[in-house]
Amino acid sequence: MDFVIRRSYKYRVYPAKAQISNPENQFSMCRHLYNRSLAERTDAYEKDGTAISYNQQQNSLPELKKERPWYKGVYSQVLQDVLRRLDKGYQAFFRRVRTGENPGFPKFRKRGQWNSITYPQYRKRPDSVITVPKIGRMRLVYHRKLPDDARVKTLTITREAGKWFACFPAELPFVAEPEQGLPDPLGIDLGLTDFFYASDGSHVPVPKHLRKKEKQLKRLQRRLAKPEKRSEKYHRLLRAVRKCHYRIKCRRSDFLHKTANDLLKKSGLIFYEDLRISDMMRRPKPKQDGDGKYLPNNASAKAGLNKSIADAGWGRFLEILKYKSRHSGKRTLAVPPQYTSQKCSACGEIVKKSLAVRTHRCACGFVANRDLNAALNILRIGMDTLQART
Repeated sequence: MDFVIRRSYKYRVYPAKAQISNPENQFSMCRHLYNRSLAERTDAYEKDGTAISYNQQQNSLPELKKERPWYKGVYSQVLQDVLRRLDKGYQAFFRRVRTGENPGFPKFRKRGQWNSITYPQYRKRPDSVITVPKIGRMRLVYHRKLPDDARVKTLTITREAGKWFACFPAELPFVAEPEQGLPDPLGIDLGLTDFFYASDGSHVPVPKHLRKKEKQLKRLQRRLAKPEKRSEKYHRLLRAVRKCHYRIKCRRSDFLHKTANDLLKKSGLIFYEDLRISDMMRRPKPKQDGDGKYLPNNASAKAGLNKSIADAGWGRFLEILKYKSRHSGKRTLAVPPQYTSQKCSACGEIVKKSLAVRTHRCACGFVANRDLNAALNILRIGMDTLQART
């Protein structure tokens, strides 16, 4: 069966010194348009209960350009994309209200919180130089060739920690090949001591990218709290904090991609636990006694655990693993996580143990690392699930 897959190609760009102020000004104007449009929607609703749609705000853009001529310096489709972002935020808010989730109403954007502009109908393929409307020609590091059959859909210019990038989302034709058996099936158990423990005994330690930079971040954040807000020194320290976070993000992303590639080289079928990571990271509910006084609820320890889970990047890793497996003609399958750590992989007996116990010991004589035992259970459950489907 033929279908289309979507991939994004990201390249470093180097605008000339005279050009840098241009996209920065466009970021500022897009932020102002977003805040103005958000205020227009909220004021209209609070005043008489009317809802302003995306089409109404889009149709008012020509009049806005007459009132405020500086908006003419931004490409018209970029301004439309700003309104589209706001509309998506509104739609997501109402969807969360209907499902009973935390609504999270769209917020006004502060200075420095808008760092991208999107050209929705950009069709030119990247080369060593790209031409961007209202900005001009910029030098691009074409380090990875875009496939010949890829169709470029949009262009997004972003700024991250003082660096400029061009992102090209593209559509590629993909032919799904029939499954060729189940080569080297593998079960993996994600953890915080080892990033994963595989059923073949291989394991990778958790890199702890954020933890290693925590002291530096704390030092920079203490210094950031001292100067006057929005002063020159404040923005200089803010850039340093963002640069530190950007380096953590890059190292984590590099680790996750390389780890996923190594796993897919070893196995064509990978089973993993269907973890609800967002539920695992929820803060504990407050406890109160009969007089209404709050009791200890282990919130500080839970906060440290949540930080370690976020630092490990389990959710992002599983996303990478799933899309890479599809592109390489391999397969991943989620299995229920219940009792994978407690059940003995040798005899099936439940052996209860706390998180502090790292060795599985069963009355049948089977002794193994706790995570290895869980990985063996995940492999068994996954194979049983596949056999039941066939």
